[in-house]
Amino acid sequence: MRMWETKRPREEPRRIGSLVDEILAESGYLTVCKEYDIVRRWPAIAMGRFAEMSSCERVENGVLYVKVRSASWRQEAVYRKRELLERIRKEFGCPTMKDIVFY
Repeated sequence: MRMWETKRPREEPRRIGSLVDEILAESGYLTVCKEYDIVRRWPAIAMGRFAEMSSCERVENGVLYVKVRSASWRQEAVYRKRELLERIRKEFGCPTMKDIVFY
């Protein structure tokens, strides 16, 4: 046996994406990345006319801050808050999102 050869069993190759997720999870950054991804994906989350009338500005400590164009759309947003949070948690894979503030 040569010097650089070892008797370790070979591991199966892994996808780079799963390795990156694992490293981010171990360091605590995966949650942060998912939360900021929600900001970017807001139009897909809000859908339709509501997405046009609102814009996701930021996320802080699991709270999403969404700017809404008018008081009537803000009222609509408040009615849809529970539905939006459920979609964010389940469909968009961010279970750490705690609340949405509409302003």
